[in-house]
Amino acid sequence: MKQERILVVTTSYPYGRNEAFIKAELEYLSQCFAQVELVPSFYPQDAAPRPTSLPVNLGYANARWGVRRSFILVSSFLGGLWRYAWLDDARRVMRGAHRWENVKELARALYRACLFERFLVEQIKHANKKIDMVYFYWMFPEIAGAIRFRDVYQPSLKVVARAHRGDLYEDKRSGGYAGLRHGVLAGIDAVFSISDHGRAYVMREHPVAARKCFTARLGVDDPGFENTQPQEEALSVVSCSFVVEEKRLHLVVEAIAHLLEEKPSLSVRWTHIGDGGLFEELRAYAQSKLGGRRAEVVFTGYLAQEDVMKLYREQKFDVFVNVSSSEGIPVSLMEASSVGIPMVATDVGGNGEIVNESNGILIPADPDAATIAGALAHFRDRVSAAPYRTRARSDWQAKYSAAHNYPQFGQSLVDIASRP
Repeated sequence: MKQERILVVTTSYPYGRNEAFIKAELEYLSQCFAQVELVPSFYPQDAAPRPTSLPVNLGYANARWGVRRSFILVSSFLGGLWRYAWLDDARRVMRGAHRWENVKELARALYRACLFERFLVEQIKHANKKIDMVYFYWMFPEIAGAIRFRDVYQPSLKVVARAHRGDLYEDKRSGGYAGLRHGVLAGIDAVFSISDHGRAYVMREHPVAARKCFTARLGVDDPGFENTQPQEEALSVVSCSFVVEEKRLHLVVEAIAHLLEEKPSLSVRWTHIGDGGLFEELRAYAQSKLGGRRAEVVFTGYLAQEDVMKLYREQKFDVFVNVSSSEGIPVSLMEASSVGIPMVATDVGGNGEIVNESNGILIPADPDAATIAGALAHFRDRVSAAPYRTRARSDWQAKYSAAHNYPQFGQSLVDIASRP
């Protein structure tokens, strides 16, 4: 029997371009729950949502970002001061570095938790909506509000969350602190890390959550085709990410420049998918380092997931490259693996759970240009590269298929929701 209703709390989905990878998961969750309702935390007032058959509840976003925002912020913060246990957090903040930054982080966590609790009260008491589970797609501070709502108003409610990268690893935050995190992990019913690396982090840093922290991998749909191995002379390299600092795409430019210097007979074609704050800077850097040489550089800009797969169907690539300084576990690597493109990736976060010696090359977390160049050049020999392509595809089928991972995850949520 299906559980009645689950709220899925997102950053902005179905609005904006982020969180595109949640779409496949929602299709499977809809088979497990009678009603799946999306609750974005923010949405642009002048933007239309992406097409979805699911109901979208804007109540929380409207309260948080509406015309009465300043009043609501203050009143929610004051309410948070007496609703939530924050003294241990305050002591930690005052003992550490980045005090002012982390005081603001704690204050934000308190008002967001209180505001979300009020939103849930509104749903139950005034909108008369029954909720079996609140599922946070990220480790939001609002989880604390859902936990208190459960404890005070509806003990049968279950509160769960996924944990990715920036939302999980406190040491990756500029202040090294996430507001109300210990209380959240103490009170939550279950937390699902997208990688074994993340689960190990939770168990090490927050033993209170060790028995209720699980790995639940993301996945991508079967594209129904495999990328064609190039036959032409140029080494064909592809990457896919936002153009932001932690993606370190300047290293790809430097690696290609190194390749061209070391191998005078080699030409390279690099295609990058994605945009971001450093896009123009990267384009200018690539032109300065590679322009006029034996390199062709293609910046596609942002592409929707279906357009990424269309590119993989129509163009030929030797290798996918990821040189990030920090990762959760990249969907972009799963996509490349699903079409049989070998991968070169830094050994950070969960990258090593996708890339191995049979389907690609895992390079050190802080590689130099020569190391990246050597790994890319390995796939210039198309005969020896062919088995990597076969293994990339089979590894995706075994570990990152949406058709396997998401029904399993949905059943885990149903089992939790069914507990007395």
